[in-house]
Amino acid sequence: MLGLLRNLCQRLGIGSAAADAEALQAATVFSAPEDIVAEEGAWQAGFDVDSRFYPWLLGAYGKQVQHGSDKPLLIALERLVRADFSDARHIPRVPSVLPQLLKSLRNENVSGDELASHIGRDVSLVAEIISEVNSSYYSPADKISSLDNAIRLLGINGLRLLVARTAFRPLIQLQSGRITCVVAPLIWEQSEKCAQACRLLAQERGLDGFHAYLAGLVQNIGLIIAFRSLDQIMVAPVMPLATEFRLRFLHMAHILSYRIAKEWDFPDAVMQALKDQVSHDGPLQDLGLVLKQAGDISKIRLLVNAAVISDDDEDLHLAADAEMQRCFTALHVQEKDEA
Repeated sequence: MLGLLRNLCQRLGIGSAAADAEALQAATVFSAPEDIVAEEGAWQAGFDVDSRFYPWLLGAYGKQVQHGSDKPLLIALERLVRADFSDARHIPRVPSVLPQLLKSLRNENVSGDELASHIGRDVSLVAEIISEVNSSYYSPADKISSLDNAIRLLGINGLRLLVARTAFRPLIQLQSGRITCVVAPLIWEQSEKCAQACRLLAQERGLDGFHAYLAGLVQNIGLIIAFRSLDQIMVAPVMPLATEFRLRFLHMAHILSYRIAKEWDFPDAVMQALKDQVSHDGPLQDLGLVLKQAGDISKIRLLVNAAVISDDDEDLHLAADAEMQRCFTALHVQEKDEA
């Protein structure tokens, strides 16, 4: 079996036979990572959300495959996780204006003129913002045609959220590869809902709402990169559904998100929340807990919308936690407003 898999690794072009054989042996030793399961005592759905969300996300591309045939994919992911992220081939480049813009957005005392100055350096970002403020969600009385008018309509706080969402949408909607083309729009939809849920939960707990919003938006960038990378090496567009593979795949996607956000110089609070999804020594706290809970709530919202589960399913345990129920309901209200 090891020889057959080594040959398959060579066919897929994921490294030398010797190196891949070593990585393969490491990949076969696996225990479910505790760091992606909510700690005892913290709110969680009554079932493993990802066990429902992952197959739904993959649709027809999710398959039960022969035991052991998923190891080359895990090897490829292990190599990606350890890659040099200064290499533009591995991670997308953020808009050149974004790093400085993020610093300005984090400043609660920033002026509209200062934000306009940064945003105005990126013509495509300006166009996206103006297009967004003219959408049915904002429904301005008169058509907005300038950045200054957009800022006046949105206000500083509204602009902060819109700029973050607009800047990161293209990065998470990277649609290259057969599976990635299918999952990217759904992952972005979940990212937006997660960001909104993060902000709501953070505000209720006295945490920084904008940091929470950023964490919700960026947590799935690693998932997209992982899908895109596997798309490039798979002979057939098939993703294994086995629990062991799913846990390992999502765990490495969390690591990728952390590493990418670090490369992009995200705020320390966001970095800590992302790190908490990968590894933590005790119960999740503060923004890390918010991110975990918002991720579950946003996934449940999509599953309910798709009629995969019912919102009164007793296994959800949503009704038992008033804060979670309010957040879950708020996402639904927002969907109606955007319709």
